[in-house]
Amino acid sequence: TTTLASQVTIKGAHLCCGACQTRAEKALVGIPGLTKASVDRNSKVISFLAADTKAVTVGIASLAKSGFYGAALHEKKAVQFPATGAKKNVRGESHTLRGVHLCCDACVVGAQKAVESVKGLQAIEIDRKVRTVKLIGKEISLAEAIRALQKAGFYAHVRTPKKPKSPKSPKKKK
Repeated sequence: TTTLASQVTIKGAHLCCGACQTRAEKALVGIPGLTKASVDRNSKVISFLAADTKAVTVGIASLAKSGFYGAALHEKKAVQFPATGAKKNVRGESHTLRGVHLCCDACVVGAQKAVESVKGLQAIEIDRKVRTVKLIGKEISLAEAIRALQKAGFYAHVRTPKKPKSPKSPKKKK
């Protein structure tokens, strides 16, 4: 029995230059069950054929890891991007959004413009090398900041704090 590969389409990804396009293409290389990957900079659409659900999930996760986000459809059904690690209703003086695709100055400007209207924002610090967007201000909504980046085609996540290791209790001598 042969399984027919099905179409996956991600619309609205941030693809401003050739480097963005190359990065998105590279994100989809070597994924088992994923074929015919295509990145169209003009229409801002990334698409591929997936042999199974695992290929869909791994393809979307790889795009997210490379900092891309968009409205993903598989067989006309919405596909979720990986969780961002942001808890609901979190507000703060500063949030660092990680893993944002920032390959060139136009990406930096795009990310900056995306978050400029976030309520409470007073300053934005963008670091291309480590791919972070840091928002500084008062009572900034983490969810609103992430949604603003996603709307502009950027994926971002927050670092989830590692659980502290419990101290080893000294062994008692018998």
